Amino acid sequence: MNTRAQAAKGLTLIEVVMAIVVMAIVGTVASMLLYQGAKSFERMDVRQDLALQGRLGLERMTKELRLVRCTAAGSSCRPSTSDIVYPADPLPASSTELRFVNTSNDGLGLRLNAGTLLLRQGSGGSDPEDILSDNATGLTFTFLKQDGTAASAIADVWLINVTLTLEGKGDSVSLRANIHPRAFY
Repeated sequence: MNTRAQAAKGLTLIEVVMAIVVMAIVGTVASMLLYQGAKSFERMDVRQDLALQGRLGLERMTKELRLVRCTAAGSSCRPSTSDIVYPADPLPASSTELRFVNTSNDGLGLRLNAGTLLLRQGSGGSDPEDILSDNATGLTFTFLKQDGTAASAIADVWLINVTLTLEGKGDSVSLRANIHPRAFY
Protein backbone atom coordinates (compact mmCIF):
# COMPACT_ATOMS: atom_id res chain seq x y z
CA MET A 1 0.00 0.00 0.00
CA ASN A 2 2.84 2.33 0.72
CA THR A 3 4.15 2.14 -2.82
CA ARG A 4 0.68 2.79 -4.18
CA ALA A 5 0.22 5.97 -2.11
CA GLN A 6 3.58 7.30 -3.23
CA ALA A 7 2.77 6.66 -6.90
CA ALA A 8 -0.59 8.48 -6.63
CA LYS A 9 0.97 11.48 -4.97
CA GLY A 10 0.64 14.71 -7.12
CA LEU A 11 1.83 18.26 -6.76
CA THR A 12 1.23 20.15 -3.60
CA LEU A 13 -0.48 23.52 -3.54
CA ILE A 14 2.82 25.25 -2.71
CA GLU A 15 4.52 23.67 -5.73
CA VAL A 16 1.70 24.79 -8.04
CA VAL A 17 1.78 28.35 -6.66
CA MET A 18 5.59 28.48 -7.03
CA ALA A 19 5.35 27.27 -10.64
CA ILE A 20 2.75 29.98 -11.41
CA VAL A 21 4.94 32.69 -9.81
CA VAL A 22 8.03 31.56 -11.74
CA MET A 23 6.04 31.47 -15.00
CA ALA A 24 4.68 34.97 -14.30
CA ILE A 25 8.20 36.32 -13.70
CA VAL A 26 9.53 34.68 -16.88
CA GLY A 27 6.54 35.97 -18.87
CA THR A 28 6.98 39.51 -17.54
CA VAL A 29 10.70 39.57 -18.37
CA ALA A 30 10.05 38.13 -21.84
CA SER A 31 7.31 40.66 -22.59
CA MET A 32 9.53 43.55 -21.43
CA LEU A 33 12.34 42.34 -23.70
CA LEU A 34 9.97 42.06 -26.65
CA TYR A 35 8.50 45.52 -25.94
CA GLN A 36 11.92 47.17 -25.69
CA GLY A 37 13.05 45.41 -28.87
CA ALA A 38 10.00 46.61 -30.79
CA LYS A 39 10.45 50.13 -29.42
CA SER A 40 14.14 50.15 -30.43
CA PHE A 41 13.25 48.90 -33.90
CA GLU A 42 10.64 51.65 -34.32
CA ARG A 43 13.10 54.33 -33.14
CA MET A 44 15.79 53.03 -35.48
CA ASP A 45 13.29 53.02 -38.34
CA VAL A 46 12.40 56.66 -37.63
CA ARG A 47 16.11 57.65 -37.48
CA GLN A 48 16.83 55.84 -40.75
CA ASP A 49 13.90 57.57 -42.45
CA LEU A 50 15.03 60.99 -41.18
CA ALA A 51 18.62 60.31 -42.22
CA LEU A 52 17.53 59.23 -45.69
CA GLN A 53 15.36 62.34 -46.14
CA GLY A 54 18.20 64.51 -44.90
CA ARG A 55 20.82 62.89 -47.12
CA LEU A 56 18.64 63.28 -50.19
CA GLY A 57 17.95 66.94 -49.41
CA LEU A 58 21.60 67.65 -48.59
CA GLU A 59 22.80 65.93 -51.76
CA ARG A 60 20.48 68.07 -53.88
CA MET A 61 21.60 71.23 -52.06
CA THR A 62 25.24 70.23 -52.57
CA LYS A 63 24.64 69.64 -56.27
CA GLU A 64 23.05 73.06 -56.69
CA LEU A 65 25.55 74.96 -54.52
CA ARG A 66 28.51 73.54 -56.42
CA LEU A 67 27.19 75.44 -59.43
CA VAL A 68 27.14 78.92 -57.84
CA ARG A 69 28.34 81.41 -60.42
CA CYS A 70 31.28 83.69 -59.76
CA THR A 71 32.58 86.89 -61.30
CA ALA A 72 36.07 86.67 -62.81
CA ALA A 73 38.53 89.27 -61.60
CA GLY A 74 42.04 88.92 -62.98
CA SER A 75 43.43 85.46 -62.27
CA SER A 76 40.71 84.51 -59.79
CA CYS A 77 36.98 84.05 -59.76
CA ARG A 78 35.21 85.18 -56.59
CA PRO A 79 31.49 85.55 -55.94
CA SER A 80 29.91 88.98 -56.02
CA THR A 81 26.55 90.33 -54.89
CA SER A 82 25.16 89.42 -58.31
CA ASP A 83 26.19 85.76 -57.74
CA ILE A 84 25.14 85.27 -54.12
CA VAL A 85 22.06 87.44 -53.90
CA TYR A 86 20.95 86.73 -50.32
CA PRO A 87 22.09 87.16 -47.60
CA ALA A 88 23.22 90.70 -48.25
CA ASP A 89 26.77 91.95 -48.14
CA PRO A 90 28.31 92.19 -45.55
CA LEU A 91 27.55 88.58 -44.65
CA PRO A 92 25.96 87.74 -41.31
CA ALA A 93 27.58 85.02 -39.19
CA SER A 94 24.97 82.58 -40.52
CA SER A 95 21.80 82.59 -42.58
CA THR A 96 18.70 80.41 -42.81
CA GLU A 97 18.08 81.20 -46.47
CA LEU A 98 20.36 81.43 -49.48
CA ARG A 99 19.64 82.82 -52.93
CA PHE A 100 22.19 82.60 -55.71
CA VAL A 101 22.73 82.47 -59.45
CA ASN A 102 24.17 79.30 -60.97
CA THR A 103 26.58 78.91 -63.87
CA SER A 104 23.61 78.70 -66.29
CA ASN A 105 22.47 82.15 -65.06
CA ASP A 106 19.39 80.67 -63.37
CA GLY A 107 18.33 82.20 -60.08
CA LEU A 108 17.85 79.60 -57.32
CA GLY A 109 17.09 79.69 -53.63
CA LEU A 110 17.19 77.34 -50.66
CA ARG A 111 15.05 77.93 -47.60
CA LEU A 112 13.13 76.31 -44.79
CA ASN A 113 9.39 76.92 -44.55
CA ALA A 114 7.17 75.32 -41.87
CA GLY A 115 9.22 72.12 -41.60
CA THR A 116 9.83 71.75 -45.34
CA LEU A 117 13.16 72.28 -47.09
CA LEU A 118 12.50 74.06 -50.38
CA LEU A 119 14.45 74.76 -53.57
CA ARG A 120 13.21 77.86 -55.39
CA GLN A 121 13.40 77.71 -59.18
CA GLY A 122 14.00 81.38 -59.89
CA SER A 123 14.92 84.53 -58.07
CA GLY A 124 11.41 85.98 -57.62
CA GLY A 125 9.17 85.47 -54.62
CA SER A 126 6.40 83.83 -56.66
CA ASP A 127 8.63 81.37 -58.55
CA PRO A 128 7.85 77.66 -58.09
CA GLU A 129 9.51 75.74 -55.29
CA ASP A 130 10.43 72.05 -55.14
CA ILE A 131 10.26 70.13 -51.88
CA LEU A 132 13.65 68.65 -51.01
CA SER A 133 12.76 67.23 -47.61
CA ASP A 134 10.00 67.14 -45.04
CA ASN A 135 10.47 67.14 -41.25
CA ALA A 136 13.23 69.76 -41.48
CA THR A 137 13.47 71.89 -38.36
CA GLY A 138 16.78 73.64 -38.90
CA LEU A 139 18.74 74.97 -41.86
CA THR A 140 21.84 77.10 -41.47
CA PHE A 141 24.34 78.40 -43.98
CA THR A 142 27.72 79.68 -42.81
CA PHE A 143 30.27 81.15 -45.16
CA LEU A 144 33.98 80.50 -44.82
CA LYS A 145 37.11 81.97 -46.35
CA GLN A 146 39.80 79.83 -47.96
CA ASP A 147 41.68 79.67 -44.63
CA GLY A 148 38.58 78.32 -42.83
CA THR A 149 37.69 81.48 -40.90
CA ALA A 150 34.31 83.16 -41.18
CA ALA A 151 33.78 85.23 -44.32
CA SER A 152 32.42 88.72 -43.71
CA ALA A 153 31.94 89.70 -47.36
CA ILE A 154 30.51 87.78 -50.29
CA ALA A 155 33.78 88.21 -52.23
CA ASP A 156 35.60 86.26 -49.47
CA VAL A 157 33.38 83.16 -49.67
CA TRP A 158 35.30 79.99 -50.48
CA LEU A 159 33.20 77.35 -48.70
CA ILE A 160 29.52 77.21 -47.86
CA ASN A 161 28.83 75.17 -44.75
CA VAL A 162 25.31 73.74 -44.61
CA THR A 163 23.75 72.30 -41.45
CA LEU A 164 20.39 70.54 -41.82
CA THR A 165 18.37 69.20 -38.89
CA LEU A 166 15.34 66.94 -39.22
CA GLU A 167 12.97 65.84 -36.43
CA GLY A 168 10.17 63.32 -36.29
CA LYS A 169 8.44 61.18 -33.67
CA GLY A 170 10.64 62.39 -30.84
CA ASP A 171 13.97 61.85 -32.60
CA SER A 172 16.30 64.14 -34.54
CA VAL A 173 19.14 63.86 -37.04
CA SER A 174 21.63 66.59 -37.95
CA LEU A 175 23.67 66.54 -41.16
CA ARG A 176 26.48 68.86 -42.27
CA ALA A 177 28.32 69.49 -45.50
CA ASN A 178 31.11 71.85 -46.57
CA ILE A 179 30.54 72.79 -50.18
CA HIS A 180 33.09 74.45 -52.44
CA PRO A 181 31.47 75.87 -55.57
CA ARG A 182 33.38 74.62 -58.61
CA ALA A 183 33.60 78.02 -60.27
CA PHE A 184 35.49 79.61 -57.33
CA TYR A 185 39.24 79.73 -57.89
